[in-house]
This record gives sequence, structure tokens and C-alpha cells, in this order.
Amino acid sequence: MARNLVAAIGLFAAAGGLAPSAAAQEVTTQPAASAPAAPTTQPAPPSPLKLDELTLELGLESWFDRRGVRFDTNDRFPRRYQQTNYAQSFAETFGVRSAGSLIDERVMQFDLAARFGLTQERYTEFRRGPDLHEDPHGQLLQYDLHMTLFPRGKVSASAFAAREDSRIPRLFLPSLDRTLEKYGADITVNDRTFPMRFSFEHVWDELTSRTRELRDDERRGHDAFRYEGTWQISSQHALRLEYEHNERTEQYSGSRTDYDTTRDYLTLNHLLRFGPQARSALETLARFQNERGDLARDRAEVSTRLRLQHTDSFSTNYAAQFLQDAFAELATRTWRGEAGLTHQLGQTLTSTLQFYGLRQSADENADFNEWGSLANFAFSRDNPWGRLSANLAYNHASTDTQDGTRRGVVIGESITFRDPLPAYLTHADIDRGTLVVLDAGRTRTYLIGRDYVLFPVGRYSALKRVPTGQIADWQTVLVMYTYKTASDYDIRRDRVDFRLQQDFKFGLTPYYAASVQDEDLDRARFVSFRARNVNRHRVGATFRQPRWSIGGEYEYNDDAIDPYQALHFNGDVVVWQKAQHQLDAKGELSRFWFDFADGLPAHDTTHLDLGTSYRYLLARYLELNASAAYRYEDDSIYGITHGVDLTAALEWKLGYFSLRLETEYDVLSLRDSRDDSFSVWLKLKRDIPVIARSE
Repeated sequence: MARNLVAAIGLFAAAGGLAPSAAAQEVTTQPAASAPAAPTTQPAPPSPLKLDELTLELGLESWFDRRGVRFDTNDRFPRRYQQTNYAQSFAETFGVRSAGSLIDERVMQFDLAARFGLTQERYTEFRRGPDLHEDPHGQLLQYDLHMTLFPRGKVSASAFAAREDSRIPRLFLPSLDRTLEKYGADITVNDRTFPMRFSFEHVWDELTSRTRELRDDERRGHDAFRYEGTWQISSQHALRLEYEHNERTEQYSGSRTDYDTTRDYLTLNHLLRFGPQARSALETLARFQNERGDLARDRAEVSTRLRLQHTDSFSTNYAAQFLQDAFAELATRTWRGEAGLTHQLGQTLTSTLQFYGLRQSADENADFNEWGSLANFAFSRDNPWGRLSANLAYNHASTDTQDGTRRGVVIGESITFRDPLPAYLTHADIDRGTLVVLDAGRTRTYLIGRDYVLFPVGRYSALKRVPTGQIADWQTVLVMYTYKTASDYDIRRDRVDFRLQQDFKFGLTPYYAASVQDEDLDRARFVSFRARNVNRHRVGATFRQPRWSIGGEYEYNDDAIDPYQALHFNGDVVVWQKAQHQLDAKGELSRFWFDFADGLPAHDTTHLDLGTSYRYLLARYLELNASAAYRYEDDSIYGITHGVDLTAALEWKLGYFSLRLETEYDVLSLRDSRDDSFSVWLKLKRDIPVIARSE
């Protein structure tokens, strides 16, 4: 900037902007014609490329893996199978990072990072029969480029392209290598009345195991075009349109099965706010989804909801909905209407009352009508000891089924896996061959036997996750299936949920929670039905302090399917917290006693989870991080499970030099198998700044 300022002053003076003083004119004695001509310099044309940062990078990377797998067969002639894999790699890398603008900052800005390297790898597998050896050599290429055109213009555009190699950690199992490639672009119209955005994105994601465990391999990707625009008619009136075309493919767990789906998704949302302070609203939603290919799901929905804010404390709502849903050969149409009210009594009591009715018809499957009501009361109030809160909910539903000789349809039932409990499907007598399990975003398909097992409990069905699969503990999934129904029957269900707790000022929070459900059936038409009644109670307390907490709970669950009792204990503590050190620990212990259920004998389970993390700042440029997790489960039916997960990382940064050393040790020991692994990663990097970014 100073150089440009000096040049500008010189040019300005040369152009006559600075007149010579009178004293200077008197010193000149020679005629003007005889004065030597002053040399003239032409300013250098501005460069179209401006670099704010340019840094080169030299690096070395290396890693080592050992994984041992052992399992026992349970066939007619039991035998033990063992396999050990070793993997090693060494890479020399060269990288560059840069940021700046082209032509002008208002025209185009960019940010670039790229890295290239040569790799030498070695894989060895020891197993029954001949051992396997492989020494592949290859190249490493990573990049991340972002460009923005006219960032402050009426119309702006951006583009990106990236390829990254990273690791996906798994609890009690070795990490997976991940290669993610993506590129895309978008155009944005920055308009106050009608802002719009057009975008395209390509993503290809690969997960692999360096120890060549094919069940861990996974490949999936998509190409998506999206449009979104909002017509802001006024500050209280808006209309939004969204459209997406998505082509998705998935090859799962090293299998030869591909799932390819093409989806078109259109959403139209209209919102109108009105009344005093615009607190009332009318919202209408229309959305349409058309899919083609494997596991395709078509949806069409039109719904409207009216909310009227009558006073500061009282409001009512009204809604109507039509929903058409189809998955594979299953199709349903649902008409639903509801009305309700909400009353707020100061900051103490919120009361809600809701009524609804619906009719669902299915192609070549059973139809049903349902009506019901829901009342909910939430209470919260301060007292001399702290704060008392309570919640009471009552739900009544009546379902009448027609054409019960056909199948009932379930599309998108949500269940959550919670070790060591099985997850039960809502309906009895399911058709096992129609079961499909997807993740919550419907981007991943889970396989029976690989990720979960399905087993009957009387007329109901239970799912239990496989510890070595891709479903995590406490994960929610979506389930599709059909189930058998009986000729015309009517079920009435009443459910009450209640919770009461007191938060004392000194940190103690005792609580009590209960759920009671009663089902009744017109037994004159269907005498083989078994009602699913629930009588669940939980009583416990938590004591919290600034650096630690501890809690305990007794759980009584008299479920008609799988009754049990349990004791739960949990705690966490900050053992050490100083400027240089921090050590945290936590633990959970549960003991379950399961009573006899249809298809399951009485049994008991002990479940223990322990975890700790440690951070040590040795110096301003040297840091150590470590974590450990341990799981122990002892089930009188499924046997003993041990899980160990240890990780540690040492990071050293000194000037432009950095070093990172990571280690990982995992063990998952089941009743008839054991999987243990040990891995080490080493990264060295030296930055060479050419142009430093100005702050």
C-alpha cells in the first residue's frame, strides 16, 4: 500500500499537481529550452491475480495396522477360524495452500489447498491355507478448491471441488478409511422480494478397511440438482418453492448388491401471518416425491394448519391433511383432521387439548379408521427449596379395521436400539420377508444378519443390533413391513404418562415417572387377540455438583411382551482440571432381570459402560490427548461381551514444523468371536510460507 501511495504521489506531481515554489523559480538561471528533459516512467499495469496467501508444504506420513479375527463355528463339526492381517504404508507428500482474488475482489475470490504424494504399501494376511502378500504402490492426491464470483453482486455464483482422505472412528472396532470426493456449483439471486438459489452437487463416498475386511467396505454417492426460491410478498406473507432431483447409488458392506434410486422431490409452502402483532398464522404445505429404482418410495401430501391467537394466553389450532404413501408394493392413502386448544396460565401451567380423526385405505391391504384425543398438562413453579415440575398426558385412541383378511401396511415406523434391550415392532404377526430397515435419513440400507437380527417373541417381533454391524447403540432407524390382520375388529387404547420432579437448590433432583397403557378389543369377533398392556414405573434421583454428578434409578416394566425390572446407576466427574491438565471420567451400570416371555426364557443381564478422557498441555507447542472406553455385558442367554477402545494423540507444533502421532487399540470380544486391532499413524509437516496472509 505504501509503495502504491508513493507512486501515486509521484504521478500526481509529474502531472503538475504540485507547483514549484517561488524560491525554486529564482534559482533556475538557464532558459527553459536548455533544461534537460526529466525521465518519465510508465506505471506497471495491475496484475489480474492477487495472492493474499501462498504456502508450500512438505510432509511424510506413515501408518501401521494389525488386526486379528477369531470366531468359532456352531455347526455339526465345531471348529475355530483365525485370521491375522498386517498393513503398512509410507507416503512422501508435497502440498500448496493459497488464497486471493482474480481481476478484483468484487469479481472473483478463491481459496485452494492441494496435496500430492507417492505411497508405498504392504499387506500381509495369515490364515488357514496359503498366506497372502501384496505390495501395491500408488499416488496420493487431495484437494479443496472454493471459488466465488461477484460475492456482493445481485447475482453471485460459487463452485467447489474437493477430495479428502480421513478416518471414521468406530467404538470397539478399528477405524475405517474414508475417501470422499465431491464437486458442485450454485448460483444465488440476491433479491429482497424473490431470492433464489440453484445448485448442483456430486458426492462419492467410499469406506474401506486397511486389513481387507470386505464386510467393512461400503460405497455410496449421489448427484443432486436443487432449486429453492422464496417470494416474500410482505413481511407477513411468503411463498416458498423447493425442488430436488437426486440420483443415488449404494453398494453396501462389500456385497454385490447395489441400491440405485432416482428421486424427484417438490415442496410448496405458503405462510400467512395475520391478526394483532401477526401472532395468528395460516400455513399450507404441498409436497410430492416420486422415486424410481430400488427401495423406491412415492409420497404426496397436501396439508393446511390454522393457528388463532385469541389472547396472550389462549390459542386454538385446526388442521387437515391428505397423505398418499407407497413403498415397493405397499401403498396407503390417509385423510386426517384435527382441532385443539392451548392455554397458558402465567409461567406455571400450560394446558393442551387435541382431537383427531383419520381414515387410511390401502391397495390390496386392510383399511382402518381411527379417532382419538390427547390432553397434556405441564406444570412448573419455583418454591423455597428450588423448582417443582410435573407433566401429565392422557391419550385415547380407537381403531376400527375393515377387510381384515388382507395385510396391514406400515411405512416408516421409527424404532430405537438401546443395548441390551431388543427393539419391538408395533404390530404382531409381521411378514418377515417384507421387512426393510433404513437409517433415519433413508440414505443407508441395513442388512439382516449383518447389522441386526430378527427373532419372534410370541406373536410379536424383536430386532437386536449386531455389535459388529453398522447400527450404533441408541440409533433410531425406519422400518417398513406388512402384517397379518383379523376380520373386522375394533381396538380401544388408553395411555397415561406422568412425571414429577423437584430440583433442589443444593443439587439433588429426585423424580418419579410412570406410563400405563390399557388395550381393549371387541372379543366377540376376534378372541385370539392378546392386548399389549404396559405398566411402567421409574423412580430415581440425580445429585449434581460443579465438577461431578451421580444418579440412580429403579425401573419396573410390566410389558405384556417382555417384562423386566432394572437398576441403573450413572456418574461423571472432572478428576483434575488445571491450566495444563484435565481428566474426565464417566460410567453407567445397569442390571436387568427379564421375566418369562413368549419365546424368551427368564434371564438377567449386567451392562457396564466406562469412559475417560485426558488432556495434557506439556508446553505451548506440545499437547497430549487420550481417551478410553470399556464395555462389559453379561447376559445369561447371549453370553459375555467385552469391548475396549483406547486412543491417544501427541501433537507438536514449533514454528512452521508440526508432528502428530496417533495410536488406537480396539477389542470386541463376543461369546463365539473376537476382533482386536492396533494401529499407529505418524504425520510430519513443514510449511514454507511464500506470501503470508494479512490479518
